[in-house]
Amino acid sequence: MSNTKLILGTERPDSNSLRLMRDRTKDGMRWAAYQNVDLGHPDLGHLQFLAIGPKQTYKEPPKNMPDTPAGIGWRYIHVGWVDLKTGEISEL
Repeated sequence: MSNTKLILGTERPDSNSLRLMRDRTKDGMRWAAYQNVDLGHPDLGHLQFLAIGPKQTYKEPPKNMPDTPAGIGWRYIHVGWVDLKTGEISEL
């Protein structure tokens, strides 16, 4: 059983997202998981993922998901790392 920091539920990446992360992973990259913790938001508990690594924009995971054209990041906090084999979110 993995040690997880998920705030809500047991959500994990869907199979398509997991495949894309596996295909794009290179050069020491890891995938950080961020979970929506805004209690008033309809996507409460939803996960987003961010590539972290020496050749990425972020070398270390920021506390909150960065803002993007697709949405505001403050709702999403870093809850762990994606295990690319199982899709589980763990603190390791």
